[in-house]
Amino acid sequence: MKKLTAFTVHTTAEGKRCAYMYSVIDADGNITESNRRANCVLLDETALAAVAQLEGFLADRLAAEE
Repeated sequence: MKKLTAFTVHTTAEGKRCAYMYSVIDADGNITESNRRANCVLLDETALAAVAQLEGFLADRLAAEE
């Protein structure tokens, strides 16, 4: 099983790029690999909407701190 451990989304020339890290866990619960990394350009509309919602939340939070 792969367990997501961290991710970040940033804007590049290709669009919204998601970089993520994960660990691989075997059937006995042992971590067989850790700190594996991968990335992709987000094309899925649901994922892009979720990113936009989170960015809006953070923008509102920053504005409230002023």
